Amino acid sequence: MDRIKIVYSQPVPIPARYKDYFWDDYHSRGETTLEKFILRVLVYGSPEHIAEVALDHPRETIDVIERYRDRLPAARGLRAFVARRLRTS
Repeated sequence: MDRIKIVYSQPVPIPARYKDYFWDDYHSRGETTLEKFILRVLVYGSPEHIAEVALDHPRETIDVIERYRDRLPAARGLRAFVARRLRTS
């Protein structure tokens, strides 16, 4: 598996409701990169959390789904779910 270059490296704070997804960053700094934030929520998050992140960062979320397609569970379903949530908002 090749390493995927990080595109969204700007730091973002990790809200308390997502702290369980960040066992490595949250306790030490309380922030992570935007890309890691989106990826962890896509992998471990509930549908409500995924929808919330997609509404806050729509373009970035779609891009992360596309670039990490092989590493996400059911990437096609995630992309359709996010697109549907963005259309209804």
